[in-house]
Amino acid sequence: MRTAILSDFDGTVSRRDIGYNLFHHFSQGRNAELVPLWKSGALSTRECLLKEAAMVHASPDEIFRFLDQFELNRGFEDFVRQCRSNGTDLIILSDGLDFYIKYVLERFGLSDLPVISNTGLLENGGLTVTFPYDNQSCDRCGSCKGERIREYRQRHPETAIVFIGDGYSDTCGVSEADLVFAKKDLEQYCVLHNIDHVKYDTFIDVSRCLMERGYMRD
Repeated sequence: MRTAILSDFDGTVSRRDIGYNLFHHFSQGRNAELVPLWKSGALSTRECLLKEAAMVHASPDEIFRFLDQFELNRGFEDFVRQCRSNGTDLIILSDGLDFYIKYVLERFGLSDLPVISNTGLLENGGLTVTFPYDNQSCDRCGSCKGERIREYRQRHPETAIVFIGDGYSDTCGVSEADLVFAKKDLEQYCVLHNIDHVKYDTFIDVSRCLMERGYMRD
């Protein structure tokens, strides 16, 4: 059976949550008041992102210079090479924004990785957010990871799907995958709801587990 890896980006592929830090920096910290509302469900991801984007007033150069500080999680570049050598699909599945995901991936020579996310356009000294993926049943997410995984499975029914995440935006994805890697808030969610998962820290851990379980070769 083929294996496909669908991975969150912020705090998973990237060492830190780039989206949160970007909004926090360019809103002078004002976005922090939105996070509890989002976590409680009082704000959907779409509502939260639109409010955060309205707080951003900066040029593209300022924003891209800010993005240059962020690094990838340990072992991710080797993990990409391993997926390629195994013929394993590796897809970035994010409820963040495409422009910073693609910018950071390009810095590390990984611009060919497919990205499924919301869209951010830097224009007129600000940021415009749009949502190109329709959610059929989820009204919480921008682009629901659970629905995106189901869509992938419908196209590739004979594929084992591995999902990797770390936060609240990943919770819709865990029930749709065959194997879940979780840390931080997502790990707590899995424990609370008795969802089978593998705890990890870096992609070195992910790679080792996938080889031990026969999902991939070295």
